[in-house]
Amino acid sequence: MAIAPLFTGEFTQFRGSIEATFIANARFIAERFPDLSWYPYWYLGFPFELFYTPLLPVLVAIIGKVGGDIPQAYRIVAAGGYALGLPALYLAARELSGSRRAALLAAGAYLLLPSLTYVFPPIRADGAGLSGTAVPAPWRLVALVEYGEGPHVLSLSFALLGVAATLRYLRAPSAWRLAIAVAALVAVALTNLIGALGVAVFLFGIAIANGPATNVPRKWPSLTKLGLLTVLFSLGWYSLGFMRAFSQPGGGDTASSYVALPIVALVAIVVVAALPLKRLPSGADAVLLWLLLFGTILVAKQVFGIGIAPQPIRYSLELDAAFAIGVGIALAWAIERLSRREAIRGAVATLALAAFVAIGLPSWFGVQSRLAPDPSWQAWSERRVALWLADHLRPGERAFLSGDHAFWLNVFANVPQVRGGQDFSAVDPWPAHAAYQINTGPDVAISKLWLEALSVRYLVVTTPSSSDVFHDFTNPAKFDGTFPVVFDERGVRIYEVPLAGDPRAVVAASVELRSPTNGIDRAALESYVNAAAQAARADSAAGSLGRWSIETGDAGGSLVVREAYDSGWRATVDGKGVKVGPDALGMVSLPLAPGRHAVELDHGVHLDFLAGLGIATLTGLIVVVRGLRADRRRP
Repeated sequence: MAIAPLFTGEFTQFRGSIEATFIANARFIAERFPDLSWYPYWYLGFPFELFYTPLLPVLVAIIGKVGGDIPQAYRIVAAGGYALGLPALYLAARELSGSRRAALLAAGAYLLLPSLTYVFPPIRADGAGLSGTAVPAPWRLVALVEYGEGPHVLSLSFALLGVAATLRYLRAPSAWRLAIAVAALVAVALTNLIGALGVAVFLFGIAIANGPATNVPRKWPSLTKLGLLTVLFSLGWYSLGFMRAFSQPGGGDTASSYVALPIVALVAIVVVAALPLKRLPSGADAVLLWLLLFGTILVAKQVFGIGIAPQPIRYSLELDAAFAIGVGIALAWAIERLSRREAIRGAVATLALAAFVAIGLPSWFGVQSRLAPDPSWQAWSERRVALWLADHLRPGERAFLSGDHAFWLNVFANVPQVRGGQDFSAVDPWPAHAAYQINTGPDVAISKLWLEALSVRYLVVTTPSSSDVFHDFTNPAKFDGTFPVVFDERGVRIYEVPLAGDPRAVVAASVELRSPTNGIDRAALESYVNAAAQAARADSAAGSLGRWSIETGDAGGSLVVREAYDSGWRATVDGKGVKVGPDALGMVSLPLAPGRHAVELDHGVHLDFLAGLGIATLTGLIVVVRGLRADRRRP
């Protein structure tokens, strides 16, 4: 089996991979379920419902809980998602073209031919770097192994299954076929957001194309029902808060540039409508729509620097799938016109597959050693640092790390940190400002104030001699002489930062502290740090996973719990509800009268998330009831 090494071991050889985020999320789910309201380890804490799409981490958590090895479970799920892609594409191509030969040729092209995006030299060089061959391995493999795109790869497999199921449903509508199509499409939405837009493009092509494969009676009503059910079930995760958090543009793109995608779709419709459809092979018009849309997304970014969709390069996976189906359809069509004799047609198809093997097999041989897991992961610097921090940090204290040491920290240990693995989840904006100043700012005094304000006890700095893939510190020596070094190993230094007040909770005097105007507002930061240092300590404070029990002394003022404020926090003082709000740096704050008090804080799931979950549940109940009534009416 070509990808057998991907099913083995715990971690790949590529530490710059984003798979650390998904493993950390799965680990949290496996260890903490069902108490999943608050994630305390990234960005001063955030609501866990914002962490990402849930299907892959949940699958990993379940398998890892049973097998006792979360990283190994991720290997199984990620590699399984890749393996599923080949039969899924075969089914999609067969349903679209109505030809087994076209589907077989499409599957061969998908497995062996290089990516269309290799026309761009930087991407081709990246792919060739993995396999070490002139013709690189498929980009889908590079994305999975080198960059950790497990959710996207799995979602593409679900999307192709969704395409096949949708076409079957359109040709012969039934409740069972509708259920299968909806399940596949919802699985895409719950696995990866880029994949969700990708499958929307696939369905758009099916809806608009007029070729024989998709020109079916009552297509639009059936597609409307399919789309509505998919959206309603997806609301079980896609709350308003989640969509608002994830909708922030990235990579230098602006939200306004995304409106170009509907214009591109309109142009694609006009182009395909102008083609002589009767001369095209079955399903070719839908493939042309896909190629035009996905190709434009990639070309606009790579050639003109314009992002008309989020993270454009990632749609190369969908482009390659459409291209492979197109290759299969075109070759099958040409073979059928070459001869009427089935023996000759079979021989030519075999020659075409042999040509695919000749083109792609060397890259698969070349890549095998890179697919093998890293046997020395227990000696990784990232793991060594994570375990050291777990041994030395006390309750309430957190660490500041950057680069892949930050990415991998919570794969190995439950250590709170200022940064994390998915920036859009943060509900407090100030950690991002702090990280910029600490990593790149020239003023060490500003960095020190940020570290003290955010209850950081240990600062981890990677030097150029470290194994870190992402060397984020502009001047790694900036903190020498400012903080004592307590760890120095393999190019990684850990500095101990003095704490300003109790790192868990303090009772500050009722003085109005203003929020900083920017990341270098020294006056505001100094006032905040001084207030925290002079504040009264709570008699006791114990908290974890969105719950705090605090007993205060006689001082009155503002109780500040040094975690990020979010509207999901609820508090009682001596059993009576009080209003909770953010302090000057966005941390949890509530008023206290003088005297001793017992304070309880709890973070609950947001109402918009519960509403979406309720809509999805109600939709499921209605569908089941209607199905049961229909069964009773049948003779």
